[in-house]
Amino acid sequence: MSGQTIARRYARALFEIARQKGATEAFAVVLEEVGRALGENQELRRVLYHQLIPVREKQKIMDSLFPDIDPILKNFLHLVLAKGRERYLPEMAVQFRRLVDRENKVLPVEVQVAAPPSAELIAALQEKLSLVTGQNVRLHTRIEPSLLGGMVIRIGDRVLDASLKKKLELLGEHLKGA
Repeated sequence: MSGQTIARRYARALFEIARQKGATEAFAVVLEEVGRALGENQELRRVLYHQLIPVREKQKIMDSLFPDIDPILKNFLHLVLAKGRERYLPEMAVQFRRLVDRENKVLPVEVQVAAPPSAELIAALQEKLSLVTGQNVRLHTRIEPSLLGGMVIRIGDRVLDASLKKKLELLGEHLKGA
C-alpha cells in the first residue's frame, strides 16, 4: 500500500470524527503544525522515525511538543505512532486539509511570484479568483526569483503562466521561427 493511500485512510478516519465534533479546522491547524515540525526539524524526524526508540518515548515527545491539543487528536497521534505510521504524518496533514477544504468549499490556489507581493495584490487576486471559480480561495504564495516578473497561478491541475520568463521564452521561439 502506498504512503499516500495510508495517509488518506488515516486522514479520512480522523476527519469523520472531527466533523462529528465540529472541530475540522482546529484539527487541520494542529496536523499542519505537526507536519511542519517534522518537515523543518531533522532531529525530530530522526527520533520519531527511528525504529529502536520505544513507542511510549515517541508519544511522550509528541505530548511535550503539542501539550494543549484535543484529547481525540492526541489519541490519534498516539495511534499513528503505535502503528509505526509516523512517516506519513506530513501527508496525513495534507490529506486532512484537502478534506476540510472540500467540506468548506475552499479552493487552494498556489501563486508563484518573483518578489514578495503586496497585501493589496494578494487581496485583489484572491477576490478575482473567487469570482472566476465561484469558490472561496485560499492563496499559497511562493517566491520564485527565476520568474523575473509576473506570476504563475496553479489551480488544481490547471496552470496559468503569466510570468515574464514565459513571455520571453515565447518571444524567443517566435523570433526563431521568423
